[in-house]
This record gives sequence, C-alpha cells and structure tokens, in this order.
Amino acid sequence: MRQRRWLELLKDYDTNIQYHPGKANVVADALSRKSGMIASIKVEEEIIRDLERLDIELYVRGQHGY
Repeated sequence: MRQRRWLELLKDYDTNIQYHPGKANVVADALSRKSGMIASIKVEEEIIRDLERLDIELYVRGQHGY
C-alpha cells in the first residue's frame, strides 16, 4: 500500500531510484533512526511536564525500590 502511494507520487518525475544494499547505506540509516529517537524523547518530556502540571507522580519500575 505504501509503495503504491510512492509510485503514484514519483511517476510524474524523471527519476532513477537506486537500491543500496545492507551496509552500503549505514549513514542514512543511522541518521533516520537518530531523528526518530529524538522525536520520542521530546514527546516524553512533554508528557512528563503535563503530568507535573497535573500533580501526578510517576514512578519507573526499578527506581525507588519498587
């Protein structure tokens, strides 16, 4: 399904899509993973701030002896 949408989007352009197998594309893979990790950290910080504003205590398993 996702591939079909990309094909529809790219069909009007003169493109040459090349596949880079495995370790040949390590840098791009690492950069894409890093941005995803950063986005999740920001979301977690926002959730923590919201919980603090609501005066809700949050304990992570393994901390505080629980």
